[in-house]
Amino acid sequence: MRHSPPSVRFALLLLTLDAVLWFTFGVVAACGGIASINHPPVLRWVMAGMAWVGATALAGIALLLSRRSRPAFFVAISLLTIIVVLSITDQVGLVDLVALAFSAVPLGLLLKDRAWYLRPNNAAGGATMDNRADHRQDPP
Repeated sequence: MRHSPPSVRFALLLLTLDAVLWFTFGVVAACGGIASINHPPVLRWVMAGMAWVGATALAGIALLLSRRSRPAFFVAISLLTIIVVLSITDQVGLVDLVALAFSAVPLGLLLKDRAWYLRPNNAAGGATMDNRADHRQDPP
């Protein structure tokens, strides 16, 4: 990730912050800290578990994207699209808009920088057999 564009680093930072946001939401939901969610404890724990699964997925995707995994790119696009669509169809308040931004902005940046994520790793400037000086031989 040494030679990644600034927008790639920013997208990965936002994905990581999105994971932290969902993990925190899960903790607050499990503890009954959301007044508008007065469901039985079982449902609160289900919501918390789903939030923690999402947080784990986002953190894993951020890690894999930093290593330029092609499958992770497509999973990230799918997951972030689902999160954005579900965020829009929910009741939208200030907190929802912040959560939406933490998913929509990285989605846009991933799409913008898709060539960087989908390019093979050795094309990023790493040494290959074709461009290493010690591999080339002078003609006889």
